[in-house]
Amino acid sequence: MNIRIASNFAVKNIRANKLFIIPFILSSSLMISLLYIMFSLLQNEFVKTRHTSLPMLINFGCIIISIFTYIFIIYANRFLVKRRNREFALYGILGLEKKHIKRIISIEQFINFLFISTISILGGHLIGKLMFMFLNKLMADMSANLMDYPFSGFALVLTMIFIFVIYVSIYIINVLNIKNVSPIELIAKQHKGEGEPKSKLILTILGLLALGYGYYLALTIEGTLKSLGLFFVASLFVIVGTYFLFISFSIIVLKIMKNNKKYFYKDKNFLSVSGMLYRMKANAVGLASITVLCTGVIITLSATISIYRSIDKAANNVIPREYSIISNEYVDYKTNPQKIELYKKELKKIADTSISGSEKIKNPYMSEQVFTYVSKEGNRFTYPKMATGKISDTGKAIDIGCYAIIEPIDSYNSVSRKNISIKENEILLTSNVKRLLKDDKIIFGDKEYRVRKVEDDIPGNIGVETFRIVTPTRKVFLDATNYYKTRDRKGNEYPSKISIEYGWNIKNKGSNYDAKLKKITEDKNIALEVRNDYKKFIYEMNGGFLFLGIVIGMVFLTGTILISYYKQVSEGFEDRKQFQIMRKVGLPDKLVRKTSSSQIVWMFITPLIVAFIHSMVASKIVYQLLGLFGIRKYSVFIANNVMVLAVFIIVYLIIYKITSNIYYKIVR
Repeated sequence: MNIRIASNFAVKNIRANKLFIIPFILSSSLMISLLYIMFSLLQNEFVKTRHTSLPMLINFGCIIISIFTYIFIIYANRFLVKRRNREFALYGILGLEKKHIKRIISIEQFINFLFISTISILGGHLIGKLMFMFLNKLMADMSANLMDYPFSGFALVLTMIFIFVIYVSIYIINVLNIKNVSPIELIAKQHKGEGEPKSKLILTILGLLALGYGYYLALTIEGTLKSLGLFFVASLFVIVGTYFLFISFSIIVLKIMKNNKKYFYKDKNFLSVSGMLYRMKANAVGLASITVLCTGVIITLSATISIYRSIDKAANNVIPREYSIISNEYVDYKTNPQKIELYKKELKKIADTSISGSEKIKNPYMSEQVFTYVSKEGNRFTYPKMATGKISDTGKAIDIGCYAIIEPIDSYNSVSRKNISIKENEILLTSNVKRLLKDDKIIFGDKEYRVRKVEDDIPGNIGVETFRIVTPTRKVFLDATNYYKTRDRKGNEYPSKISIEYGWNIKNKGSNYDAKLKKITEDKNIALEVRNDYKKFIYEMNGGFLFLGIVIGMVFLTGTILISYYKQVSEGFEDRKQFQIMRKVGLPDKLVRKTSSSQIVWMFITPLIVAFIHSMVASKIVYQLLGLFGIRKYSVFIANNVMVLAVFIIVYLIIYKITSNIYYKIVR
């Protein structure tokens, strides 16, 4: 067979199978377009020069999107291959050799991927311009314009390499599908049903154990760092449990329904349950895949939106005023007690020197703090013992060590602009982890204090478990610097060192004030923090996270639509003959439609319900992970989660409506 004849076969095949091939081309092109956009941002000069922290996120996004796009396209090809088995068998019966069939497949794929490549590159570039402007808007940078997003040859090359890898992978899979298989076997594959599957009790038990352990980890893990370490472990167990239970437990449920004579022997239930049992094994894998994808969309978008919406509050929490300067030489009170006051005077002098003309300093504060590592034995705070789950000499369990911000009440009031007074036997206490605030009395240093709990105000850039301990007097604070020691790498102990900070706002600020202040502090051993600069940084990071979350969410959603579409179309062709038989034996069209409707509802609603349960169970561990981004209120995350879920349900129902209509048309 020459190339011309093979090409004619390939073109006719594409036209005959357009119901399957066109969605494959469009969905693959969309996912690869998103990947092209990520590749193009990697080498975009505007991004590299203006947002230096963003390329790290984009690199991560390229890897994640590449993996999922590859999986979804290979998975979609599975439906195409199964549909084409009869066609390949007919070629064999007509006398074509397998090498001829391989040539036809190769040409078909070349044409398909030629379309995919063209749409991906052109669509990726055009959509990329809009996404580029959207990205910069998320990062609060309005200086970008369309000219800052030129065509990227680098992205073109990487995208074509990725497309080539998929092309080769699919070709190998398709060739292996027909290799060493006779035409009769290929036809049998086309018409092969799944049969009534057996109840797989062992698989059900394994699924329940995997899902239960994943849920257990998600619900019981406490602490940001532990959540970070075990989140992917919990996710893996939940995914495995989901697949196992859809494959096995769904069969058990259907067989229980079948054994319920009163329920099963009703016309609608009889046909629906029997039909679902007949090919549930094939449905189960698709349903589990849709469930996992739905859960991924909900969690990804909920988390990234929560991160983005907390930017302003996090910035104000980390840097309470527009400007702050911090002494880089921490003061050792024990060896140099007079140096604290000298540093305070120096910092205030720098701030006073920075203003000129009508500029005035507003709402200044002077703070002195210790940031140190502590251990907690029951209600006693001790200096680090680095022990977890052990028993101390007092017989009390040593809690997980954590960090503590210690400061006197006058420093706390100065920063927070409050006027709180506490008694000598009281201590103000707060933490970014509520479970740490269970004590009404604590032993701090060598004395017991009553606890007055205040609202969490731990800086949002501290992601680990941390206390804020506010002492009633400065003397208690200074004594604490000697009691709560620090260790160097050799194990030598030193008093905790005090950090001195001065912060302020500016009234009637001149246009060159920031540059002037930076020049004053650049030659001194002083750290300058500007709230607007910090805001810009976290807008870059968090805006980048949101952008990445949206792109990954779009890939997941496209995968969901693709799998749902192919499931409905393939099941429609499989069911058409059965429903024609039902009509021939006298079953009314109304009953046939009800039967098909109940099966479609079962297959669509079940993944959504399970995805909702998964996302609600995961909300605790995801919320704890968001502590890394300064998100402390569970209600904020849940509100965003509910909002995303509501929008997703609407989109999911639209997918259901479109794909179910296609199914009904095929069945009729």
